[in-house]
Amino acid sequence: METPSLTYLKDLSKGNKNFEMKIFKILLDELPAEYETYQHAIKTQNYYWAADIVHKIKHKVAFFQMKEALSITEKHETALIAGNTNYQLEFQEVLSNILTFLPEQYE
Repeated sequence: METPSLTYLKDLSKGNKNFEMKIFKILLDELPAEYETYQHAIKTQNYYWAADIVHKIKHKVAFFQMKEALSITEKHETALIAGNTNYQLEFQEVLSNILTFLPEQYE
């Protein structure tokens, strides 16, 4: 599994630690909430809603410059629109990886 990278954030912030912290706070607030909503959509078999949430999460995965994870996320989004969950386990691994990584970087 790929390791999330903060290179894009560092480049974007140009050393502005306040900006970096604001972005981190947004990610720490939004991503767990989106994942919880995604899980509810999957549990209720509302795959189109789940695909919409995955689409939002996809941009965050791209933010961490994880090419393989982004590919899995895109495949999962497409599969959900078609009504199947073929990539659900892989997608959950991607999110678990990011959700574990984020708090470690914030401290």
